[in-house]
Amino acid sequence: MKGTYTSTPEDEEQITRLKLNFQKSVAPKSIINFNSLYYSPEQFQLIDPIYTLPEPGSDKSVQYFSSRGCFTGLKSLLSRMNFEKVWVWEEYRCGKIDRLNDSFFREAPYMHPSGKSYAYLAYLLNKNNKNNREWVLRNLQYFHVTELSIISRSIGDLGGKFALLAKLDTDSLRKVSRGRGTILTEDFLLARITYPSFFSILEYRFYARDDLESFLKDSPYFLHNHRFGRSCFYQDGQLCWEYRVGHILTIANKGTIIFLFGLVLICVIVVRLLIIRLKNQKHEDEKRRLALRILGHEFRTPITSMLLLMEKLNKKYDTMDDEVQETFLRMSSEVYRLQRLTETSRHYLKANKGKKLIHINCEEIGSMNDFIYEIALPFIDEHGDDLTLNLPLEDRSFNVDSYWTQIVLKNLIGNAFFHGKAPVEVRVEYLKDAVEVCVIDNGECQFHSFAEMSEEFAKGNKSSGTGLGLNIVKQVVKEMGGDISFSPNPTTFRVVLKKRRPTKGESLS
Repeated sequence: MKGTYTSTPEDEEQITRLKLNFQKSVAPKSIINFNSLYYSPEQFQLIDPIYTLPEPGSDKSVQYFSSRGCFTGLKSLLSRMNFEKVWVWEEYRCGKIDRLNDSFFREAPYMHPSGKSYAYLAYLLNKNNKNNREWVLRNLQYFHVTELSIISRSIGDLGGKFALLAKLDTDSLRKVSRGRGTILTEDFLLARITYPSFFSILEYRFYARDDLESFLKDSPYFLHNHRFGRSCFYQDGQLCWEYRVGHILTIANKGTIIFLFGLVLICVIVVRLLIIRLKNQKHEDEKRRLALRILGHEFRTPITSMLLLMEKLNKKYDTMDDEVQETFLRMSSEVYRLQRLTETSRHYLKANKGKKLIHINCEEIGSMNDFIYEIALPFIDEHGDDLTLNLPLEDRSFNVDSYWTQIVLKNLIGNAFFHGKAPVEVRVEYLKDAVEVCVIDNGECQFHSFAEMSEEFAKGNKSSGTGLGLNIVKQVVKEMGGDISFSPNPTTFRVVLKKRRPTKGESLS
């Protein structure tokens, strides 16, 4: 309803007003000045998660919070700065020194080469009652922030600002240490307070995430962390503002519903014209069945989308006036009527009067790797690591019918997940004048041969309808001059598509 999924200047102005109103109407849970808690560059290391990684040369097998493995692996640390503190700690944990004053933990360096703070090592060692609540609370700012959540589970709520810091995850702490402007976590929204550039002050307002959600629930937008490579309605630093579809439906008016009704009516008219055209054509029965099955396949997604829209509008039925309710009911009838029509027919093929069942329109694909990746992308988004796509390192261009190639490959990959068993592998190899695509899954096939499973009305155990079917896939591959074969254990479908050249009735784009 808003056109292309990009923000307009009006959207950006509205988002800016929302941000200002949020700051005016919602009080932060706390304001934390990190410079007052961690006042030196060495103490700032207690914020950055990178310092929790063991330093090169440290022995990862030694438990520096116990009395075992004393003075092990220290040779590689001899040349390090502040080695004296490492040595004193070794003497303390191994019993050569009976007691350490608190000043030992309150003076730099604060991090042991193993990636843990000296305060946390003392807490784990539990010597001289250094794991009791009183000692821990007195020295909280000398623990690394990533250690606070573990400590709070043992001694209880840390209280004050450190209770909030204990809830920050590693990614959020990394952003804080780099001074990012706005940070969104599971529990908080952190907004940095800006000062003149010559003041190196790191201070954040901590807003509760629940307060943020409550404030935005009646607005047209919602907020989440921006992910690289993902579409975003309006990117605000590391955050992403998205348009709330539910809000569109709540403000839907008579004009919007009438527009949708007109769109559905046009679709009905178009489908009727296509059906009439099918009846008037003198095609073979096989050609007619193929066209009607493709109709159902092509219209399934938009019809489903319209039905979902109908369900959402139906939830707001009681808020509509009588005239709009009547229009909505008529529109519902037409949508379900359209659904029934698309179950039976649609003439989608550009068929000639010759012997061929489909119209082949070849075009040059500049990058076959990109082309096949785009075909597999919806399955990667849905199934994640259950789909492995193996593309050749050397890319190439290829002449092929892009539409029918997508139909074939999407059907084989979809069948692998629906009828087979994950994980699924799509393996691509470029031959001299052809491209070979193998779709491999780990399921067990109930059929003994490809001829049996590709019979016109053959169904697998999980089939709920004919769908596009291997019968159509076989016919399409044959019309394209390619070859398809099957082998079990593992279940493998191998499609070889040969490079097409312009012939009578075909053209290259």
